Amino acid sequence: MAPSQVWLITGASRGLGFDMAKTALKAGHKVIACYRNRKPDDTSKWDELEALGGIWTNLDVSNEDAEAKVKALVAEHGGIDVLVNNAGYAILGSIEDVPLDKVHAIFNTNFIGTLRTIKGVLPSMRERKTGTIVNISSSNAISPAPALGIYAATKFAMEGYTETLQMEVAAFGIRVLLVEPGATATEFASETGTGIRVDPSEPYQEGIVRQTSDYLASPQYAASSSDSLAVVERIVEAIDGTGVMAGKEIGLRLPLGKDTGAGIEKRAALFADLANLKDVWGSF
Repeated sequence: MAPSQVWLITGASRGLGFDMAKTALKAGHKVIACYRNRKPDDTSKWDELEALGGIWTNLDVSNEDAEAKVKALVAEHGGIDVLVNNAGYAILGSIEDVPLDKVHAIFNTNFIGTLRTIKGVLPSMRERKTGTIVNISSSNAISPAPALGIYAATKFAMEGYTETLQMEVAAFGIRVLLVEPGATATEFASETGTGIRVDPSEPYQEGIVRQTSDYLASPQYAASSSDSLAVVERIVEAIDGTGVMAGKEIGLRLPLGKDTGAGIEKRAALFADLANLKDVWGSF
């Protein structure tokens, strides 16, 4: 078992975040689990986490005060060893159909929200010369799908700065991990969960956008998805260097899930095609 650390997990009230908080607690860590809204009417998950020693705290990463709240948590708990940026949601709809106000809103959570929490923990991590920052991305940032273009854009953007962040903070002893889960059995694409569906306009009533949206809500998608607990076990093991990940050199990226390999191969083929254009990009 790895030494006990203080974890701060955003978006921990459901799905991947809740399962990760539970798994980290069972691994012996102290977990500060963040929820966005009020305490739920159904407190079963709330009580389950508290019974394991979890600490619930209100943190909405889309609010401008999120950075200050994280700094207050750092002071209250004597530092944050592991920050997991899990809070986020998806929008299903064509690029043409998604209203710009919804684009601004999802970027404020999925992209800017992660920057707020990172800015909250970095001063302390730099001073202590230790810490791990985990950004939960998506296999859609490896191989984007129709109907998920705006969601994929938030993850591509996050991956862009995360690569840079790794280079900038390595000298301070801070580790950065970019997790890219594939289809996972959570409420990701469900309107009862965190997904937002934009009604397709007439040109998109049929075709690949509608087909993808319908598939993401189908039993077939659920059946092909990886188990959420299995996914978070790999994440916790990668952070702790235990279990399946013991002795493995995990770099910046950690792709996970049954369907992720196909996306990696597709992206590799794309870059292989670019390499074949050397006579073009190398002609200057």
